[in-house]
Amino acid sequence: MIPSLTLFRICMFLIISFCLVVSAGCLSPGQHDQGQGILVAVTIPPQEEMVREIGDGRVDVLVLVPPGSDPHIYEPSPGLVARASTADLYMTLGSGLFPVEDTLADRLRAMNPALVVVNTSGGVDYLGTGDRRDPHVWLSLRNARIMAETTRDALILADPEYEEMYRENANRYIARIDDLDRNISADLLREDPGMILVTHEAWDYFARDYGLSIVSIEQEGKEPTAKDLQRLITRARAQGVMVVFAEAQENRREAQAIADEIGASVMVIDPLAPDYLGNMERIATAFAGS
Repeated sequence: MIPSLTLFRICMFLIISFCLVVSAGCLSPGQHDQGQGILVAVTIPPQEEMVREIGDGRVDVLVLVPPGSDPHIYEPSPGLVARASTADLYMTLGSGLFPVEDTLADRLRAMNPALVVVNTSGGVDYLGTGDRRDPHVWLSLRNARIMAETTRDALILADPEYEEMYRENANRYIARIDDLDRNISADLLREDPGMILVTHEAWDYFARDYGLSIVSIEQEGKEPTAKDLQRLITRARAQGVMVVFAEAQENRREAQAIADEIGASVMVIDPLAPDYLGNMERIATAFAGS
C-alpha cells in the first residue's frame, strides 16, 4: 500500500503537470503568446485582407460581420462576441455602417479591459455629414490607403517587436492599392461608361474618385416610389443603360424588374467580398463595361 503522504505528493505532481501542459490554452482575454502572434477582430471582410497582408502570419483575424450578412442589420451571436472578447485589437470600421459597433466595442472592453479599440476610418474624408455621413468608406481605394496606414499603426502598437515587418508589409500593400487606383483611373478615362445604375447607395466614394455618374435605385435608404421608378426607367433608357448592378446582400427583384423594362441584364456585385483588392478590380471592370 502507498503511504497517504506519498499518494498526496503523486496526485499534486500530476495536477501541477497537467496545469503546465494546458496553461498555454488558459490565457486570460487579450493575453496571447508572443510566439503565436495576436488576435485581431474586425468588422467586415474587406478589413480582413488588410490585416492579414500587413500582419503576414503574425495575426489571426476574427470577422464580426461574416460574408453574406447585411451589416446594416446584423448582430453577432453571443459565441462570436465571446470569442471577440479575447482579442488584442478590435479594428472598427468606425463609419456607422454597422449600427451596433459602438455598443459592441463597449461590451468587449467590459469583458476585456486590455482590449485596444481602433477606428480604422479615422482620417478619412467623409461624404455627407452627421446622420447623413456615407458609411461605405472602404469602397474607395484612396480611403483604403488611409485605413491600411491606420491598420499598420495599430498592429505596431499591439505588437511592437515586429514593427519593421509591419511597416514593410504595409508599404507593399499600399503600393498595390496605389497601382490599382492608377490603373482604374486610366481605364475609366479611356472608356467612359456613362450612367451606371446600382440598387444601393454604396458607390458615391467610387464615383467621386473616378468622376463617374453612378445612380442608385434606392434613395436615402428608402425604396423608390412608383413615380421615382418611372423617372429612373426613362432616364436609364435614354442613357442606354444595359446593366443594372445588384448587391449580393440584397433582394434582386426590383433590379430585375427595372432591367426587364429597359432591356438590360442584372449583374451581381459584392461590396463586402473578402478579397478586397481583387474585388475592387472586378467591380471597376464591370462598371467600365456597362
